[in-house]
Amino acid sequence: MLPLCVCWAIVGAAPVEEYWEIAQVEGARVGFTHTVTEAGDADDGKRYRTTTELELTLRRYNVPVKLRMEQQTEETAAGKVVAVSMRQFQDKAQQVGLTGKLDGERMHVVIDNGRIDRRLPWSDAVIGLYGREHLWRQRKPKPGDRFAFSYYEPIVNTVVTLRAVVRDAEEVPLLTGKKKLLRVDLTPDKLEVPGIKLQLPSSVVWLDEGFVPVRRQIELDGLGTVLLTRASRDTATRAVSPPTGRSADLGLKGLVPLNRAIDRPHASRTAVYRITLRGDSDAGTALVSDGHQEVKNVRGDSFELHVHPMRLGEGKAETGDAAAEYLASNHFVSSNDARVRELARKAVGTEKDPWKKVLRIEKWVKQAMRPDNAAPLVPAAQVARDLHGDCRLYALLTTAMCRAEGVPARVAVGLIYVEKSGRKPHMGFHMWTEVRIDGRWIGLDGTLGQGGVGAVHVKIADHSWHDTQSLTPLLPVSRVLGKIAIEVVSVE
Repeated sequence: MLPLCVCWAIVGAAPVEEYWEIAQVEGARVGFTHTVTEAGDADDGKRYRTTTELELTLRRYNVPVKLRMEQQTEETAAGKVVAVSMRQFQDKAQQVGLTGKLDGERMHVVIDNGRIDRRLPWSDAVIGLYGREHLWRQRKPKPGDRFAFSYYEPIVNTVVTLRAVVRDAEEVPLLTGKKKLLRVDLTPDKLEVPGIKLQLPSSVVWLDEGFVPVRRQIELDGLGTVLLTRASRDTATRAVSPPTGRSADLGLKGLVPLNRAIDRPHASRTAVYRITLRGDSDAGTALVSDGHQEVKNVRGDSFELHVHPMRLGEGKAETGDAAAEYLASNHFVSSNDARVRELARKAVGTEKDPWKKVLRIEKWVKQAMRPDNAAPLVPAAQVARDLHGDCRLYALLTTAMCRAEGVPARVAVGLIYVEKSGRKPHMGFHMWTEVRIDGRWIGLDGTLGQGGVGAVHVKIADHSWHDTQSLTPLLPVSRVLGKIAIEVVSVE
């Protein structure tokens, strides 16, 4: 594997450690991880460059999808992290590229060739991939131990503190049979990154008698729990056919069953749901409360959600203008792109009224776009040229076209009512647009093209996608999917 970035010239680099893991979802083998550490000399001493590759073969609504992420850190012999990098891919398309180099007491991080350029506060306490692998052998933890350590998380482009709690040894299935392993639960501290308050998912490692993490459990956005088990290269890289069924289907896995069907769902004006987030001690903060909906009657890990989509001229209006970021062009909501602006003018025609403009845009996107569940997440500028994709791309294009016509707009992420012939009703992951008209944030849905949204649009969060750190606007969904249960209480 080629290195992602070489921020320091390492001379005579040679592999010193290498391991492979099988990736499984609900018993189905979906891919592998490969980690290799090379050691060499730099101008100021010994360097350890560790590269981890994760490759998964999955399905989205039965369409094959290959996901890949590569991450790298460079560390000194004393464990100081001096460089970081990460790349994310869907099929062959790179979605995010990140490189970072230590500059004094800050890590200078550049994302997507300058789309984001930041200098993050840094310290010698931040450990890299090589340091995390050896942490357990250095500490030799025992049941009852508690400690914390910090690492760099490229997904959110920030340093994260992990709190470790060492449990009793438990019998764990490995490829060669069951074995008693020491369990360590890892819980990250809550984060606040631009535009989002975030709780990253917990993870688990199981250590053998030599304190080697031979099995791990992680949570991946939209996929849920992934088990990683040490294996030989041949075993880990054996060809994978995308498993059938719900377990490895990104679309089906995100469906949440409902207790009953809803008549004329997209015409609904109000709805009450009883929502449970299993094991979430602060469940009431997982979904936003705003003009679209309110969280009420929180009891433990469950609460009532009262959904009442804002309508033109109804509900309490906000004072003042919308923040500039809701009109600004950015990487994903690329409203200044020439093709986006051309399509917006084509959709709007001679209309001057802001509300009538956005209704025309919503209708145009619905009619012009072609559904494609295999399409990777790309900026609106690319969507405007391809005119195909899933709800994420419909929402980005609709939002960008609204901004191009001078209407403040943002992207909402959440769940929507889904009912197909012969299947029970569900809620499934969805993205749509919200526009600010007369001080009110009002929902539009280019995927549906029905002149607004109904009370079956359950909102998790919203974001301008301004100055985003990687794909962070989608991360609040990971707190919900795989843990949520929804009961329809009433709908009008």
